[in-house]
Amino acid sequence: MKHFFDKIITIKPWVMFLSMIVLSVFPDGIIKSLLFVIAFSLFTFWTLGVGEKLHSKLKDKSILNLKRFKIQIAFVVIYFLVAVFFGGYKITNENIHEYGVVAYVIIPLHLVIMFFMIHTIYFLSKSIVVLRNQKEGYGWYMLGFWFFPIGIWIIQPRVIELLEE
Repeated sequence: MKHFFDKIITIKPWVMFLSMIVLSVFPDGIIKSLLFVIAFSLFTFWTLGVGEKLHSKLKDKSILNLKRFKIQIAFVVIYFLVAVFFGGYKITNENIHEYGVVAYVIIPLHLVIMFFMIHTIYFLSKSIVVLRNQKEGYGWYMLGFWFFPIGIWIIQPRVIELLEE
């Protein structure tokens, strides 16, 4: 299984980019849903693998908390599954009354998830900057992760370079 994770985190940027393009081309249906689950799973494993590998290469591990990083990723995955199951992504002003109390739980959790996603991006960006030992800011990497289909062309080659050192 470890070999599988190593393959995922060193995948070429064009493969990741094409997988996103292919996913967006399919019409809604069972095939697109299945492809989305596969892509979401692979992206989650990629994020977790890159975070763990980069953190293990840090000299001063106290600057970033790996345990919090893992908990945040687990929470995002669990929340995503629960929100999809309860229809949390279909709440609008017109139908919020149909969800009742669930809506008042899902909406604040969306904000928590946004914080966790931004902090996960910060963790990965900060790891890259510290390991590269350059005077560059981590904000550019954060933008690259946020706009992932474009940023992957810059981020993934640097991640591969850091992992090969």
